[in-house]
Amino acid sequence: MKDKIKKRLLLLTGIISFVLCALWITDRLTTVCITYTSKADKIEKTLYRDDPEMDEVEVCLIGGSHGINAFNPNILWESAGLHSYNYCYAGETIALSKVYLEELYKKHDFELVVLEPYYAGINDKYFGEKDYAYDVLNKMHFSFGKMDYINDHVSEEVRKNYWFPLRYYHSRWCDLTDEDKERKPDISDDWKLGQDHHFEVNDGNEVSFLPWADDGTDCELAAGIEKDLCEFIELAKSHGSKVLLADLPRRMNDSLFPAKWLKNEYAVLNRVKKIAARYDVDVLSYDDAGLTEIGFDPAIHMYNKGHMNLLGSEVYSRELGRYITSHMDVSVHKRDASDIWEGYLSQYKLKTADAECRQKGNVG
Repeated sequence: MKDKIKKRLLLLTGIISFVLCALWITDRLTTVCITYTSKADKIEKTLYRDDPEMDEVEVCLIGGSHGINAFNPNILWESAGLHSYNYCYAGETIALSKVYLEELYKKHDFELVVLEPYYAGINDKYFGEKDYAYDVLNKMHFSFGKMDYINDHVSEEVRKNYWFPLRYYHSRWCDLTDEDKERKPDISDDWKLGQDHHFEVNDGNEVSFLPWADDGTDCELAAGIEKDLCEFIELAKSHGSKVLLADLPRRMNDSLFPAKWLKNEYAVLNRVKKIAARYDVDVLSYDDAGLTEIGFDPAIHMYNKGHMNLLGSEVYSRELGRYITSHMDVSVHKRDASDIWEGYLSQYKLKTADAECRQKGNVG
């Protein structure tokens, strides 16, 4: 009897070892074969590379494309002495931000996590199933958080593409170069600290915001979205991080893809505020008067109706830094020439100094 049990245990151990080995090999082959984009470089830099500034990040800025343009770590350093990094991606839902944050916590902790909660307004938890979410997830190594996201937020008909991304990239095997295999990091834009820049004042059409029209009502969020937001906040707090939700300036109730969003963004925002209040979390939001007070002009500071340009990110991030240092107990550093952030700020100023270049987008 003991011999039979021993043999079964050995067989089970062998099967488990084989499966884990196969997953590891597939994971590494996928890492080599995927097209190496700026998103892949950012994932590798923030999760899988040893970079000195990553160890010193104390303020995590995370969310979707609105955040990747608005959160300016260089200005947060210059104006408020904060060590921050922009971990946002286009199409990064709250659930995907949670997966990313889980992986980030495996490397280090944050004093403060600032979430841009625009994606609380999506009406379908499968948003971005073939583009944005896939583009980020297939750069990440296997984890239980990634597995849960695929099972909970990817529709069944395309789920296999997430489990086996190599099927999309196997045709590149014969074309791989030493550069693909070595994956030397592109450090040319490290000075941006994760931010994406739009230098144009607008994209050809002057941006204006509709008059603020919040009647104080809230609404139910789409299935699973409130749970995602609650779990994100709980994750951050479980690691000792403070949390701030930053609702970014935009033209309300005027999405480019209205079918994908709940119609009343004010009601969504009010629901987010109620959820935040349960966790004693602040929500930073500006109505028309508030934007005027901080000197934010959509006609000058927006690239389009939903995204800030570089000028807007500077105005907004100065105010964000002021709010954080006034309301949050976080480390504030004195500017020093030996600080990594000071070196990046010098590059930032050098590369973005020409106002005409900013407007034409001819920078860097």
